[in-house]
Amino acid sequence: MSRAADEVQRLYSALYDAIVEQRLPPGTRLTELNLVEVFKANRNHVRAALRDLAHLKLVRIEMNRGAFVEEPSPEQAKDVFAARRVVEKAIIEQAVARLSARDKKAIQAHISKEDALGHDPAKPEFIRLSGEFHRMLARIAGNQVLADMLDSLIARSSLIIALYEVRSGVQCSHDEHHILAQAILQQDAPTAIQAMEQHLIAIEQRLKLGPREESQVDLFEVFGDMGSR
Repeated sequence: MSRAADEVQRLYSALYDAIVEQRLPPGTRLTELNLVEVFKANRNHVRAALRDLAHLKLVRIEMNRGAFVEEPSPEQAKDVFAARRVVEKAIIEQAVARLSARDKKAIQAHISKEDALGHDPAKPEFIRLSGEFHRMLARIAGNQVLADMLDSLIARSSLIIALYEVRSGVQCSHDEHHILAQAILQQDAPTAIQAMEQHLIAIEQRLKLGPREESQVDLFEVFGDMGSR
């Protein structure tokens, strides 16, 4: 990978993580000049990273206005969760069929991490772990196409939750993960599929699909000393 490609990836990863972890709320204006200063980066590299995020529907680029963190509509929110139910059902089926002793240990270790962190939705670590649980199941399933689809859907789900969640941006219930993990560890595919379906429905039911309050975000506060890395 070239130096320019490495730099675009650095910017992309930092922005992606901040969006998915809800440190950059939907609607945030991503001013190119501010990002150049924050990251001590080339403007062309910033633009390339923003274009890549726009491809994933995480950023919206408007002519003569600039880039903004995407704001999914209520209709798009419903579509995303409908797609997740289809994709994650297939992932569960394949993961249960392929489950190894090593995979079981990985699932148990992850649940232990969630236990140790506690149920604090204000922590970016909590949001990161919630998404990682679903990504881990996709890796166990061994289907890269499904894994890529899920990664995009999880990122878009995080935006939806930041916009519409009734209680503090909670993406996943820890108890729901426990129930799902137990069914997978027992290699009980029907129960695991049902648990996943109920889990995703519960997330959607915690949404209030209506207007939200506007907020301003300081990019320098979000990214701190990223430009010195």
